[in-house]
Amino acid sequence: MISPHMSRQLDILALEPFYGGGRRVMLEHVIHCSRHRWTLLKLPPRRIERRLAVAAHWFSEQLSRHWVGRTDLLFTSEAMNLSDLYRLVPALLNKPAVVYFHSNQLPEVSATREAPLDLVNLNTAAAATEIWFNSLYHLCSFLARATALVRRLPELAARNPVPELTSRAHVIAPPISTHLVQQIGNAEQIRRDRRTIFVDTRDADMSLLNAGLGIVRRRGEALKLITVGPVEELKDELPRKTVSENDEPGQVRGLLESNLFVSTKLGAATDHYAVRALLAGCWPLAPHTGVYRELIPDRLHSMCLYDNTADALASRLQDAWHLERPIGYEDDLVKILMRFDPIRACKVIDERLEELASSHAVTK
Repeated sequence: MISPHMSRQLDILALEPFYGGGRRVMLEHVIHCSRHRWTLLKLPPRRIERRLAVAAHWFSEQLSRHWVGRTDLLFTSEAMNLSDLYRLVPALLNKPAVVYFHSNQLPEVSATREAPLDLVNLNTAAAATEIWFNSLYHLCSFLARATALVRRLPELAARNPVPELTSRAHVIAPPISTHLVQQIGNAEQIRRDRRTIFVDTRDADMSLLNAGLGIVRRRGEALKLITVGPVEELKDELPRKTVSENDEPGQVRGLLESNLFVSTKLGAATDHYAVRALLAGCWPLAPHTGVYRELIPDRLHSMCLYDNTADALASRLQDAWHLERPIGYEDDLVKILMRFDPIRACKVIDERLEELASSHAVTK
């Protein structure tokens, strides 16, 4: 229940150390659709490990020199070392803070070696009022990694933060715009090419992608790629057109032209290109790990998800070209994609931020 005095607009300070890709897409839509006032300070998306180490210092300097506005709530991402930020800007300790986990840099559950930044995300999560995740897979993966990390470090055993983190963890879908897909699709009437495949190469398993597409070509199948992201590791013999990561209209045109969307991101926490591809009518082919089981209707799993091997990817590709697609899955897809609608997603975000600010005001 939101108290009446909190129905006013909130002043939200957003700090994003890695402003690019899905992070940029989310913040642009949140700021545009939110009923609250947002002030955004950002750094470009370069070297996440560097951001974890120094972003808090850079933002603290900017805030100490230039920030004079009111703040009701702090909103940042896991690329920030929130514990360091609080130490450098103690005034923020009096404000509720939400950390949105787009990805996480905790070591794998099976890790045995310690690295300097292993604890940053764990400390950030412990310092936040709430931690938000972009998929259920990501939330569960984070908690599993955190649990494994605590078990490996005896000094954390007596003050295990995981139970408390679990109580403050929520899945909050990121807003992803649909209007550009509809606008360009209606205005330009782009013809879909049955043999064209859209691929996002950033953070993809390029060896798997090259091997899977290579098998298909050796079987005599023609194909053409539309890629977004780095292409240095993509085999030269694969015909393709590359679209800039900053060219959203170009990406949408590529999706509308493509018949298939292929991902080789194993264990992806989220994939905003996959959401847009589904909105644009592409048939998805994705790993059976990660977020994709949540994005693709259950009845399509056996046709769209593969077991992370090149042979399985190649087989799914050929099936997609030659087999009839099931009837009626679109209704299931609409229900899944509805939660990414910017108006709906931002309403959920706004209401939760209001509840946090209200609770904080009551407890002060």
